[in-house]
Amino acid sequence: MNSRFLGPLRAVSAAALVTLTAATAASAFFSFPPVPPVYMIQGYLDHAPRGTKVIDRIQITATAKQTRWLLVTVYWDSGDVFLNRYLSRELMSPYWVRGTSEDVARLLGAPEGTEIKGTFVVYTGGAPWLLIAQLDLPS
Repeated sequence: MNSRFLGPLRAVSAAALVTLTAATAASAFFSFPPVPPVYMIQGYLDHAPRGTKVIDRIQITATAKQTRWLLVTVYWDSGDVFLNRYLSRELMSPYWVRGTSEDVARLLGAPEGTEIKGTFVVYTGGAPWLLIAQLDLPS
């Protein structure tokens, strides 16, 4: 190869290597993508019993035809710490529910007023959705 092309080729290769190294270091430092939060949620589907304090209301769905309301009475994390980050404050709605087909059917197919208790991974980048990690109620 001609020596007049080797100089610029080496410079471009070195610049690419520096850029790649900086991008790798930055991604490790900032931990992309961020770890989604895990919520333990307790509440009722569509209607809560009289006298129940509902702290949040979020729309949930698995199909465009069936939207339900999850009336949250308690949010907490795995350390039994109450959370004050309300899911209804996200600008987009409804939350799409994902998980095993059995869990999704149990949750969204339950009658109005059914008690809900479970652990959900919350994704809010783009369209918001909840991944059912564990569904204790309805059984």
